[in-house]
Amino acid sequence: METNTQTGKLLATKYLGNNPKLATRLEHSISVGDLSSKVAKRIAQNNPELNINVDLCEFLGYCHDIGYFISPEKHEIHTIELLKKEGLDPEIAKKAMHGQLAEQFGEKEGNVRQYFPVGIEGIILTYCDMSVRIGEPVAIKERAREIIERIKTIPTIPDALKKDIEDNMIKALPRFERYEQIVLALAGLKSAKEF
Repeated sequence: METNTQTGKLLATKYLGNNPKLATRLEHSISVGDLSSKVAKRIAQNNPELNINVDLCEFLGYCHDIGYFISPEKHEIHTIELLKKEGLDPEIAKKAMHGQLAEQFGEKEGNVRQYFPVGIEGIILTYCDMSVRIGEPVAIKERAREIIERIKTIPTIPDALKKDIEDNMIKALPRFERYEQIVLALAGLKSAKEF
């Protein structure tokens, strides 16, 4: 399987584009893919010695949330499984890990590492996912607040799960902010708005 913009967009559309309930998830994925492209190109240009796979970063951005097709809970795991089903090498598919599962499940399961992003591509993906909902990127703290407030308004999510998501977002925030610092330093920029 090719890991590029075109394939990423095709997979996002295949899994998210035919369900009206996932329409905003598809819009978000397109925004994350677009930002991933800008970020990866900028970092690769500034740091050629890192050998960043720009095409892979773009691909991951566009299809990182296809696991919502199966379920929102642990959607990252579902994304990895769908990517493997589509023929992607399992080691590359793992680079789609991008959220707060380390805090939400890893600690309880005694293995947080299984939920960490893999490589610089995974850090770029996590940064981009946590910097943009739809449209222009924002600071990680601002995006985290937006996620927490939005979750509170979804009537189909049980209150206990809402609280769990909020608590784990707060626990994950320092990790996400470290990724933000890494990405901005490698890109030679001061804020997400400069991309």
